[in-house]
Amino acid sequence: MKKLIFLAFGDNFFTRFLNHPALSICIPAFTTMYYLTLDIWGDDFELIKNNIEFHQSAFLALLFITSLVIIFKTISELLRSKVSKQKNEITKALIMLFKSLVNKKKRRFFDKAKHLKPTGDTFKAITHPKEQLEYVLAETKRFLVEAFGLDAKNIAITIIQGNPREDKWWYELRCETQRKYAKARDIMNGNSTAATCFQSGDSLLIPDIRKGIKENMFEHSKRSRDAKQGSIYCKPVRITVNNCNYVYIFSIAVYGQNICPADSNEDFKACENVLDDIADRVELELYLHSMRKYRFQDISTSREGSANAEDIST
Repeated sequence: MKKLIFLAFGDNFFTRFLNHPALSICIPAFTTMYYLTLDIWGDDFELIKNNIEFHQSAFLALLFITSLVIIFKTISELLRSKVSKQKNEITKALIMLFKSLVNKKKRRFFDKAKHLKPTGDTFKAITHPKEQLEYVLAETKRFLVEAFGLDAKNIAITIIQGNPREDKWWYELRCETQRKYAKARDIMNGNSTAATCFQSGDSLLIPDIRKGIKENMFEHSKRSRDAKQGSIYCKPVRITVNNCNYVYIFSIAVYGQNICPADSNEDFKACENVLDDIADRVELELYLHSMRKYRFQDISTSREGSANAEDIST
């Protein structure tokens, strides 16, 4: 039903035509003038008096068109007002998300700064990117619930890390640790959104996973089969620290709900921009995470990590 309403009154050529200022002003004005002409001078003009049936039909047609224009304009304005309100709420929620992330880091810097020593390792003391990443994922989940009205239990946010040369993939971070998940390697070797993003190097939003399945860009999991619908967003992140390469895939999967309407290009672009902004923030923390790994851990160990760990299918 919602889809039919959007198709009828949403952003399409027919609605834009009916909402054109010239049309919405001229049609009602012309209809009014035509009615006054028939009512006041109808008995005086031979052209009208001798063609009463024609003018009656013409007036009814104009009246119908006028009503149609007014109805469509009213409903379209109501829908646009609702969409505008939703966009404002999403913008406010996004600002609060980024403010929360900055405040979290600010508090840590403030606390650590009081105990720094001249001979100590300042970088190690103030940078805790994994802790910050965990907070980013948790806050992103909260943002999706508040801004998009999604159910928290339907959201899965993960970060895959891998060593492509050795075909080793594991989950560096996941928002839920108690759920049973599919293996990351199976996802990256299948027709998944994560694998598609890794190959293309670009972020990808699939508003309806059913479309992703048809285009071989989504790998079904038990959870997605049970949910039957959903959305997924992925962004690959490649980081080079000195001569060491780190590869990550940041993913947001929503099951049982769509994060945005699949048939609205405007909503799709707006949603994609929001998720890209969040992914950029995640990428910043992944840079710090990679630099800390490079400096304080054995590179081979950090790459292989928990290669047998399980996580959600994307």
